[in-house]
Amino acid sequence: MKKLFLLALVTLGLATATSFPVSASTTTATAQTTAASANSSYVWTKYLSRNTAVAYHAKSRSAVYLWNATHTKRLHNLKNYPNTTWYVKNSVVMQRGNKRHVYYEVFNYGNNSDGFIWRGYLTKGVNPSQRALASKSVIKLSSERSLQFFEDNLTTLASLPQSQFQKLVSDQAAAKLTKSVADEKLNSMAKILATQDISTRDAAVKAGVSNAKTASFTVKEVDPKTMTGYYSYWSKYRTTNALRYYAANVASHVSTMTANSGNGHYGLYIVPDKTAKTWKPKITIVAD
Repeated sequence: MKKLFLLALVTLGLATATSFPVSASTTTATAQTTAASANSSYVWTKYLSRNTAVAYHAKSRSAVYLWNATHTKRLHNLKNYPNTTWYVKNSVVMQRGNKRHVYYEVFNYGNNSDGFIWRGYLTKGVNPSQRALASKSVIKLSSERSLQFFEDNLTTLASLPQSQFQKLVSDQAAAKLTKSVADEKLNSMAKILATQDISTRDAAVKAGVSNAKTASFTVKEVDPKTMTGYYSYWSKYRTTNALRYYAANVASHVSTMTANSGNGHYGLYIVPDKTAKTWKPKITIVAD
């Protein structure tokens, strides 16, 4: 009877653990290893920037964490910030397995602490325990801070795995390309051409493109010098939305290519720039 009772407790514990995002209160070495393995599977599926910052604070004083963008590293324990008001900078939908969770990227008023946290751990409003007189429920971003956040967001998106970065950017670009059609096989072809020493025709065959041996393809490695610079884009739109900047550059080059192609179909392979602060990704485009 005791064994059955213990088994029931273990089963209940596992069921409860899978119902929420990874918690911060893991203590044993085994649990930490499991959490680290699970964290690596978080995938960004949606991203929303904000031009104002709304105040939130922790619902409780238990140990919950701010994570890095890929949900692989703990950055701050909110238990150590009992009097802090956090401001939402961006919203992200992260998918883990079949479940999706909304995360907020938050920062404190001095902007010296930042990270991603499941929104269920926060409640809206200024922290009642905060002693600072300057606390506000909403912060309107100055031009200086707007540019800073735009640059931060460019860097954060570029830090994502290539496949996630490409999916976010290409989905955003597709919304602008109403006269062009994205094609998964052409995406595969673009990747093959960008990563292998292979002819266009052989890449088409390898990607499984229909009529690969007879179809006409246009291939372009986009010259970074022809892309709109991030500061020019920000100066025009005064936005923190870095995803739109990346997508605008992609859409501009795709529309030019597909306007002169036979079918208007295109494929992409996009690699973020993780080193230079020009934030101009490497883009390979195939059109047929």
